[in-house]
Order: sequence, then C-alpha cells, then structure tokens
Amino acid sequence: MTRRWLKSRLPQSAEFRQRLGMHRWADETADSPSSRPWPADVLLALLRCFDDPRAWAFNRRSIAGAVATGLFIAWLPIPGQMIVAACCAAMLRVHVPLSAVMVWFTNPLTVAPLGYVAWRVGSMILGSTPPTAEIESFGIERLMAVWNDNWPELVTGCLFAGAVTAVVGYLGTLLLWRISAVRRWRGRHRRPA
Repeated sequence: MTRRWLKSRLPQSAEFRQRLGMHRWADETADSPSSRPWPADVLLALLRCFDDPRAWAFNRRSIAGAVATGLFIAWLPIPGQMIVAACCAAMLRVHVPLSAVMVWFTNPLTVAPLGYVAWRVGSMILGSTPPTAEIESFGIERLMAVWNDNWPELVTGCLFAGAVTAVVGYLGTLLLWRISAVRRWRGRHRRPA
C-alpha cells in the first residue's frame, strides 16, 4: 500500500464534516453566539480542531500520532470508539481518519481475548488474584459475568495495555517510516544516471 494510494482514498476535512453532518450544525450556531449554551461553544471549538490542516496532514509525526491515538482508544471499553478517536485526533492535531480506523483493532472477533488479557494484566497490577476456577468453563456469558464483578481490574488493564500498545505503535510507525525513507533514498541513488 503506497502513501499516494492511501492519501487519495482518505477523506479530507470538508468531506468528513459533511458525512458526519457537522457542517449544518456549525453554520446554525455560528450565527447567534450569545444564545448558545456552553456545550455549543465546546463543540464549536472541537469543530475548529477538525478544520486545522495539521489534523489531516499526511506526514511522519501525524501518522505515528494517529496510530498511537487509535490504539489507545481501541483498548478503552467504551461505546463510540471511532468518534472518540476522531475527536481526540483532531484535538491532538494528528491524522483523523487513520486514528478512527485504528480502533478496528478491537472488533467482535478480538474483543473477548483482548478483554481477557486486559483483565489478567489489571489483576496483576492491582495485586488481586483472578478467579481462575470460574473461567475454566470458557463462555462469553461467563466471561462477561466475571468482568462485571471485577471491573477495576479490567479498566486498569485496559489503560495499561492501551498505553503500552500506543507507545509501541508510535515507535513502530516511526521505525517503519524511517526504513521506508531509507529504502527510497537508496533506490534513487542506485539508479544509473
């Protein structure tokens, strides 16, 4: 997958705002600033973050930051991860579409194993002993019941695993970007004149 191919297929700011329906709301509330409640001001500030060109830039720092943001949000056990990742990416001025795509790391096939890993890591961090006898009959209903009883361990594990994967994703993206740049540079210098 080349950089040019990916860049041509990812939406830009105006298209992204139109797809989410944010352009109509921003136009309506921009007309009467005194009658807006305070949440509207916060939302308008967020919309201004989406208009920043740095949030759509396709460069090394923006892409690595988007990978880190998306991977961190992917570990959080919250609904609407794509929206949260896009908003966080816009505020951090990293590539918004890639950040929203990176939350697909957690999907219906991976959520149970990743949740189990997060729960075990959280149990180790908090020093609690996980009830292994209750997990022997592995079933999604049983696992969900155990997670509901031990949510502090799950949240702690999710935050820790999210931070670790975000750092690894950030550094890995920078490394892959560097390797790609060196290969392109060497390829240009090997060509006969």
